[in-house]
Amino acid sequence: MAFLVWEPSFSIGVWEIDRQHRLLIGLINQLHEAVSGVDPDKKPQAVFAATVECVRNHFAFEESFFERLGYEDLVAHKGSHKQLLDQLSDLRRQFDAGSVSVSPELVKLLKEWMTTHILQCAHRYAELAAERSQRLMVTSSVADVACMPCA
Repeated sequence: MAFLVWEPSFSIGVWEIDRQHRLLIGLINQLHEAVSGVDPDKKPQAVFAATVECVRNHFAFEESFFERLGYEDLVAHKGSHKQLLDQLSDLRRQFDAGSVSVSPELVKLLKEWMTTHILQCAHRYAELAAERSQRLMVTSSVADVACMPCA
């Protein structure tokens, strides 16, 4: 059984953002497998580094999408993104330096963040996205809305 399972309630109705959320869930599951010893071939620090990059790319896409939507809570949302990225980047530096290791507590933190991010934060803009995204997709080029790959 996966550590974190995608549920229909996680969907916000924006295909690209839902896809990125699924990728992040997959990376969190890989990190759990690596840390718990379920998959000894997975290197926890490499999976964590990929997870940090995926989060960074996801946030960049999400913020760009929000700007085009005219999301009124964008400044606060960017602030929460920055806070998490700063924390993850600091942890990654510590892991790279060998001063700490990837722990089960970190994996649990990422799981809790992911479910909170989707169920609380992302659903706040889901209605606005549904209302305006069709217009955005029609008026934006594919390059403007394509996601930087997470994995």
